[in-house]
Formats: sequence, structure tokens, C-alpha cells
Amino acid sequence: MPELRAMIADRPQPERGAVERAYVFARDAHAGVFRKSGEPYITHPVAVAVILARLGMDTESLMAGLLHDTVEDVDGVTFEIVEREFGEGVRRIVEGETKVSKLSKQGSQQAEVRDTGRDMQAENLRQMLVAMTGDIRIIVVKLADRLHNMRTLGSMKPEKQVRIARETMEIFAPLAHRLGIGQIKWELEDLAFQYLQPDAYAYLQTRLRTRQEERQQLIEQAVAELHEALADDLELPEWVSDIDIAGRSKHLWSIHNKMQKEGKALEQIFDLLAIRVMLTPKELTIPPGTDEKRRERAEETREKRICYHTVSIVHSMWTPLPGRFKDYIAVPKPNGYQSLHTTVISQSGQPIEVQIRSRRMHEVAEYGVAAHWMYKQGSSLAERDRENWIAQLRELQNEINDASDYMDAVKTDILSQRVRVFTPKGLAISLPAGSTPVDFAYHIHTRIGETTVGARVNGSIVPLLHKLQNGDMVEIVTSKNSKPNLGWLNFVVTRSARAKIRHYFRQQERDEALQRGHDLLERYLRKRHLPVRQLMRTKLLEDAAQKLLGTRNPDDVYMALHAGKLTPSVVGRLLSPSLAQEQADAVARRAAPAPRPPTPGGVYVEGLSTATKLANCCTPIRGDQIMGYLTRGRGVSIHRIDCPNMIRLLKDEPERCVAASWDSGTPGGTIVDLDVVAPDRQGLLAAVLGVLSTEKRSPMKIEAGVGADGVAHIHLRLAVTGQADLETVREAIRRVPGITDVVRLGKSGGRGRASA
Repeated sequence: MPELRAMIADRPQPERGAVERAYVFARDAHAGVFRKSGEPYITHPVAVAVILARLGMDTESLMAGLLHDTVEDVDGVTFEIVEREFGEGVRRIVEGETKVSKLSKQGSQQAEVRDTGRDMQAENLRQMLVAMTGDIRIIVVKLADRLHNMRTLGSMKPEKQVRIARETMEIFAPLAHRLGIGQIKWELEDLAFQYLQPDAYAYLQTRLRTRQEERQQLIEQAVAELHEALADDLELPEWVSDIDIAGRSKHLWSIHNKMQKEGKALEQIFDLLAIRVMLTPKELTIPPGTDEKRRERAEETREKRICYHTVSIVHSMWTPLPGRFKDYIAVPKPNGYQSLHTTVISQSGQPIEVQIRSRRMHEVAEYGVAAHWMYKQGSSLAERDRENWIAQLRELQNEINDASDYMDAVKTDILSQRVRVFTPKGLAISLPAGSTPVDFAYHIHTRIGETTVGARVNGSIVPLLHKLQNGDMVEIVTSKNSKPNLGWLNFVVTRSARAKIRHYFRQQERDEALQRGHDLLERYLRKRHLPVRQLMRTKLLEDAAQKLLGTRNPDDVYMALHAGKLTPSVVGRLLSPSLAQEQADAVARRAAPAPRPPTPGGVYVEGLSTATKLANCCTPIRGDQIMGYLTRGRGVSIHRIDCPNMIRLLKDEPERCVAASWDSGTPGGTIVDLDVVAPDRQGLLAAVLGVLSTEKRSPMKIEAGVGADGVAHIHLRLAVTGQADLETVREAIRRVPGITDVVRLGKSGGRGRASA
């Protein structure tokens, strides 16, 4: 706590007092609890708060950092208590952290039992990103939490170290980069690198350590020379109040990554030695009455002028390497990073990378989104980019239900390397590296993507599979009669473009299928000289859909007709009672059965009085939707309407299929088979049998077993009087804790449509 107190010493007394209260609350809540490293648990939330203080985060964030584990780990501490003691803002951050942590732990526990950890981790990360869109501070606190956990990862088991390090490298380091918090990004990458590739990490660390003293001397000499040159300049001292020049070493993961991507040896990496120049402009004299926006523009213009002037001094001192100058001030990175980079050959003959930026640019580069709490003004371009990609997170959340697919989309569309390109009007668009004009078009608007016929990049016509580069100006050529090309899926990069192209073609196929189903029914009715417009009214089709498919959507009837799941004759009988009677009479004449009334508790076959038999394949019971099939010499076989055999008969022999319903006689007993599904646990079977005993049911058959996946199946055979009676039994069984499914089986063991 002393370090944290020192870091917030310049804050107002009420804020210092609030942080102190949060510390005391957390200390008392975690009293007697220790981390796996053996340290008191309170050291972790304090370390998180220190990281947040270094980032310059607001007081509510610091308090949330101290309290982020209290609700989850301590009995008796609730979100309501946190809100009452520390305010609604602190509660929102703590609640976001707690939900994420609970899911993470569930994923870890399940991963140890069976291989479902990836799905749970994906859901964990999705919840975190969704929470972040409500309050950006949630992810900043989470990054600080992850950074301290990575610093103390050595006390974990090796397999857990690798899992956490991989997640850090794939999600949290890119998130820190996307938020512009370079300070956290670099450390997270190096820490994860240490656990993911320990041999490569140790090799680089050893190689760099052996030449550390030599590199340090070169850096100190170059810093002294540059400081003297800048101080002796005639103009610069008049513009700036402070010139801060520091040497730095490139991060290990960055070196390793560059060696792998470019196939270079360590000696060929030119920017191992780097100097960072930070310039603090003097206060600008602004005429009275100047509005805030003009003042900010004037300050930004002067910052740029100072930086460009400084790079000219550097190039006059040392020879610049061709092609190694990068202007991230004119074209900032998508996360708002601004700086000038140039690589020069020093007097000693060693290449040195020089980075030049203003103090404000440096704070944004180091602290990213956290710089918002340190500076009233920031890069409006960076703020707009940040708002855009947070809006993308919300859009993906609405579009994608599966957590794993969501995280894949986030990695591809949001956390990947980016390129910044421009519309003809100068609007900057951030896209994943490797994006094409088609990705660009769909990013602007779905309709523009669908009508794209060509593209111009920097004024020149390019193929649609052309890969866009930083700074490209892109113009899309459209035609209102144009349509998407299925071949675009072979080269588009963004998930949103791929999804929109697939959706277009799925919709086209659906529209064509609906039209073909409509035409099949219309031709059938016209052939029988029936009033087509009257019979194909929406209300009649809705009733037919309800009876045949259990829905109220006429489109489902057309789709079933197109797929062959229904025949026009079956639908026609429901739409036209006269047609149904006509077909029933024809079937009756062919069958010529001896008429007799339906048996009590039996089935009434529309238009016929003949022997009926319940089919063994689906064992229908009173209350099921049913249909009959006129057998050869064995009367009518009664099937459930969703029975696979009935669906096949409707397609193959529709003329022998007849409408059927339960008569109004006294219900009789019917045998049904049920499959009770639940995760295996002690006492499960006894609990199920106890329910049956309470319901006064005596099973005719009981079989129980547990699969390799740990899921138990209990097979019961019972007598019921009908569908309502069956639902009563199933509802009673569902109330047993842990039951996930109660499925009705056919005699063959196949599952019925109904489930819990």
C-alpha cells in the first residue's frame, strides 16, 4: 500500500480517502487468505491498483482494482454492499470483473474433467468483451489483473501456465494493443513468450545479455550527441520547454517475431538499438476568445511542426537508411499511436532507430485509452476509431450466438493487425491486414458491397482481390443491377463481409425454394380445377402449417413442399374439404372395407370405418397429432405425424395416406418408453424412482447406464392414458435436480420430437 499511497499523493483528499477505504475493505475481506505463491492475497489487488495508478486511471478504477475479487471470493460481500459503500460506478466495474472471473474458473474446472474448456473460455471472453462495451474501464482493470497474474504465473502448474499464456498472447495482448496501451502490451507479450516458447526466449535473452554493456555504451553516446545537437538548434529551444531523450531495447517477443516473419538472424535486426525523443511544447499563446477546437488544432499543428523539425536535425547528424522512415503522425495507427520513426547509421556504424513524438503523443502511445483520464483532449481520430471498433463488438454480439465463433470473429475482424485506408472524402477506415476492396465496400455498407463491380486504389483500377496497404485511397465502383459473386468468398478477409455474402446467397436460395414450393401447390390445385386464389389465402395456409408442421408460417409449407417433406395432395386435402372427401371416397372404394364404428378409446379415420392399428415405430398415444396409412389387407396403420416412416410414406405414396384423429371414447392405456438424461451422480436413479412412486407409477422396464462422457441414461417403460398423462409424468421427472432431458422413444429406440 505505501507505493499506491505515493502514486495518488497528488490527488484530492476525498479521492485519496476513498481509495484508502477501499483498501481497508479489501484487506479485511481477504484476511487470512493466501495466494499460491504464499503471499497474502491482498498483495494481488494492491498490485492491480498500482498498475492502474501508473496508467493514470480514475479513482473509481483504482477502487475497483482493490475490490475486484471481493464479491467472488468472500462470503457476505455482495454487489449491493459495494454500491452502497463505494458508488454505482465501482459496482459496475466490479460486477463486470466478477462475471468474467466466474466463467473463467468454470471453464478451467471443466477443462480438467473433459475437453470443453475452450467453449467455456470462449464464453468467458465474450462476456468480458460485451461488458467492456458498456464501460471501457472494465477491460482496463481486467488487463491490469491479467498483467499481475502473468508476473506471478510461476507458482501455477505447467499446463495452466501454457493455457493462460496462450490466452494472453491471443486475446489480452492484442486487446491492450487495440486500446493503445503499449506499456501493458509489450510486457504481456514477453511474459507469455517466456512460457509458450521457453527455449527461444532463453536463447534471445542470453544473446542480448552478452552484448548488453556494448549496446548500452553505444546508446549513451548517441543520446549525448543528439541532446547536444537539439540543444544547439536555433529554433527548437524556443518551442519546447523540455527535451527528454532515452534509450530503449526492443522487446524479446518483438525481436523473435521479426526474425521469424522476415527470416533474419539477430544481427540483421536494425532496430535493436533505439532512442526515443519526447518533446514538451511550451504553452501556446492563444488570442482571447478563441474557441476550444481552434486552440486544440493550433496545439496539434505546433506539435507536428516540432516533431518534423526534430527529424530533420536527426537526418542532418546521421545518415538515414532508405525506406526506413515511417510517419505515424500524418497517418496514425488504428489504435491512435502517433510518432515519427527513422533508422539511421550512427557514428559508430551501428543502425539506431529514433522515435520522435510530443509528450502527449507519448502518453497516448504508452497508456492508450487510459490517457483519456490524464488529458482532456486526445486524438479525435483515435477516439472515433475506438468508438467504431467497440460498435463492431456490439454488432458481432448481436449477429453471432456461438461463443467460439464470436471469439474467432473478434480475433479476425478486430484484434488482428490492421491497415488504415481512406475513402475519397478522406474518411479513415480501419480494416484487418490483407483486406481487399470487397471488404472495404461491405464495411462501408452492405448495399455497396452487394453492387460492387470494380475498385480504384490511389486512382488506378485494381482487381477486387487486390490487398490494401496503409494509406491507400479506395474508391468503389458500383452498378445497381450488379450482384455479389460467390467467388468473392475465396479472397475476402473480414468475417462480416463473408457473413453478408453467404447470407445473400442463402436468401437467394430460400426465395427460389419458396417460389418452387408455391408453384408446386398452385399447379396441383389448378389441375383439379379448384379456386387457387381462394384456397391459397394466408389464413388457410397458416392453419395447414399448424396442423402439418406445428407452426403458423405459410413459408414453412412452401419450403416443405420444395424439400419433398410434404406433397401437394396432402396440403390440398387440408385446404379443400371437398378434395379431402373426394380422395377419401376414392381410397374407400379401392379398399372396400366392411364399415364399422370406431372402437371406444380408438382412432377415427376420416371418411372410413375400418380396422386401425397403432404403428410400432412411433407408438402414438392419445393427444399426439396422427395420420393413417392404408395398408394392403391389414387396415389402417396409425402413425405420429412427425414419424420418419410417415414422412416417407407421404412422399412415396401420398394417395394411401389418410387423415385421422382420436375418437371421443374413453381413453385407453398405452405403453411408452422414456429416456431420462442427466449428468451422472450418486442417487440419481433412486431420485427418479422416488418421483414415479409419488406419482403412483409402476415401471414395466428399467435400464440405466453411463456413457464415456459421464452422461447417464435411464430407460423407463410406462403405461399412460394419453398425451396429457404423459406430460404429467415427464414434468414430474424434470423436477429432479440435474435432469437435462426427458425424451419419448419409439419402439426402435429412436427419439421422438418432444423433449424437456
